[in-house]
Amino acid sequence: MIHSFFGGVYPATRKGNTRRKPLSRLSQPPKEIVIPLIMCADGPSTPMVSPGDSVTVGQPVARRGETGAAAHSSVSGRVAAIEKRPHPWGGLSSAIVIHNDDRNELYQGRLAPLDPRQLTLEQLVERVEAAGVVGMGGGCFPTWEKLARSAGKIDTLIINAAECEPYVTADYRLLLERGEHILRCAQVLAVHLGCERVVVVTEGDKLSAVEAVERRLRRLHRVRVQIIAIRTRYPLGAEKQIIQTVTGREVPPGGSPLHVKCAVFNVATVFAIHDALFQGWPLTHRAVTVTGGAVTRPRNLWVPIGTPLRSLLEACGGLREASDRMLTGGPMMGVALQNLDAPVTKDTNSLVCLTDWEHKPETPAGVCIRCGKCVAACPMHLPPTFIRRALEEHDVEKLAKYHLEDCNSCGCCSFICPAQIPLVEAVSLARAVLRREGVGK
Repeated sequence: MIHSFFGGVYPATRKGNTRRKPLSRLSQPPKEIVIPLIMCADGPSTPMVSPGDSVTVGQPVARRGETGAAAHSSVSGRVAAIEKRPHPWGGLSSAIVIHNDDRNELYQGRLAPLDPRQLTLEQLVERVEAAGVVGMGGGCFPTWEKLARSAGKIDTLIINAAECEPYVTADYRLLLERGEHILRCAQVLAVHLGCERVVVVTEGDKLSAVEAVERRLRRLHRVRVQIIAIRTRYPLGAEKQIIQTVTGREVPPGGSPLHVKCAVFNVATVFAIHDALFQGWPLTHRAVTVTGGAVTRPRNLWVPIGTPLRSLLEACGGLREASDRMLTGGPMMGVALQNLDAPVTKDTNSLVCLTDWEHKPETPAGVCIRCGKCVAACPMHLPPTFIRRALEEHDVEKLAKYHLEDCNSCGCCSFICPAQIPLVEAVSLARAVLRREGVGK
């Protein structure tokens, strides 16, 4: 049974330019790869190489220290430098710069494939950690920690292929083209996490992927796996909303999916786990959608992690007209780019180049008309307009009562506001005020 979640909005999907474009490799490999030391929400990684060292594809170049995740070279070549470089999350970050020798020599020390029939939970967690797999849907949390915490505590495993962000189709193509691998891995995860049900969730208009997955499901018998196609309502792909849609359970304020016996993994993350377990490959490549009205030939690409975003745009013929706004991620939650020198990271699912007619113009915010649309649209039951008012009045006591820790910065409030008030920024600022005052989380 399909349930529903509170709030949400219906932005134009605008996926038609890439939904039928299969994943393809770059015709011209990047001359330089930039591996940021920050690609995990846990913090920075520790470099294992020095300038002048030779590296091969799949070779570890950074390890998890007290924080971070393992990182691996996605090309063969020579380490040119470890220096500050632009990061797609904003600002500069230390990164390992590798000059590509175009030989694609494979790392000889890669781990051996594991037998799923003899796989243990400990082996599963260790291999995922060694492969540097993190949440690839945008969270970037360490996947091995989620696996270890979820084991024996969940009854439902949700594979999230619901790309509710406009424009983005990378996960859809991955599910359509690599669905057999994803389902195989989902089965293995279900067995070792001890859950009774596996659900693959995608958008209702992705019938090709639904049919392809259903054909593969007929051959599965060990664990009950089903695919659910749901009409897109943003932010369906958010963790708490997809859990409520699939199970009807609501994650409590400040809680986690474990509180309702669920675990959610992005479809790209599951595919990366599959490669780590059964191919012995670390996370070195990912699917990226390059699209938007300014792009000459929108495409879905399979690219080495660390590839400069400029190379992705060049592979799509560049810009056919000036781009008014460039983002990594979709237009609702994406991060605006200062330049295209930033590289593809483990959570980069798209490069979206918008023209001036594709998004709301940057106009001064109007006066709140008390319409209540932001309150009705917020999927986390927050009152954005009241939060903004309390922020303007510097009423910390009132802000602390609004459960701001539940805000996922989805942008529904700003999207729906007829006065174009930047409400999501106001809520983020209010959260910063509470942290500074030492109130709440």
